[in-house]
Amino acid sequence: MRSPGVILLTGAGNGIGRATAIALARRGDRLGLIDRDERALASVVEELRSHRDAIAPRSADVTDLSAMRGAASEIEEVLGPVSVLVACAGVGGLTLLPDLDPGALRAMLDVNVVGVANAIDAVLPGMIARGAGHIVGVSSVAGYRGMPWMAAYSASKAALTTYLEGLRPALKRRGIGVTTVYPGFVRTAMTEGTPFRRPVSMMEPEQAARHLIRAIDRRPRDSTFPMGTALGMGLLRRMPNRLYDQMMDRAGPEALTVEF
Repeated sequence: MRSPGVILLTGAGNGIGRATAIALARRGDRLGLIDRDERALASVVEELRSHRDAIAPRSADVTDLSAMRGAASEIEEVLGPVSVLVACAGVGGLTLLPDLDPGALRAMLDVNVVGVANAIDAVLPGMIARGAGHIVGVSSVAGYRGMPWMAAYSASKAALTTYLEGLRPALKRRGIGVTTVYPGFVRTAMTEGTPFRRPVSMMEPEQAARHLIRAIDRRPRDSTFPMGTALGMGLLRRMPNRLYDQMMDRAGPEALTVEF
């Protein structure tokens, strides 16, 4: 398959981002890798030491626009113009009443929404000048509806989804495609600590990475995986509000071992 060019990947140090970075490097892609966790990023670089000439790692926080612009500029100086942005950096957490924790909501919005906007801003001038590019934003099926016990996370991912949707027409006119990716449960630090009452089926990061790479190559408008989650959450998305509320009233309290 033809290489998509230089790929800039945020959140490259952990979880889906790490697995995707490793898989892309091993197939021969040139990668700019960004993560605020310097130790995790160094671990990825060490694992990819045989591909070192094709990767450019930079430590930066996606919530810092100046840092993101600087990191993207340095990556392009090493590898060339960025053709694809994969905005994979994200944070999550539970929303458990009575502690609403607005600070956690702000942190999720800062990383999951503003962080993606900052990453796009860092590569957008070059893409517009070239009249070509591809932006891949990693949302979540949790953003389909307001999910019990994860209200803040659902809100942040719903906001990201509508942000990318709103940008899509203007970017398309300038030759830039937008793909929104909706993973289901993936076994990462973000999900493994959730106190589910019963075992929940989760994809491994390497499986999720394969889906993400397919989205990079095929450039669909949307990509939801795995199939079972896509079907189930698609049904919830279209469910009448009253029926959805009734279902969550019953199922929500039974899902966790803690009160929400």
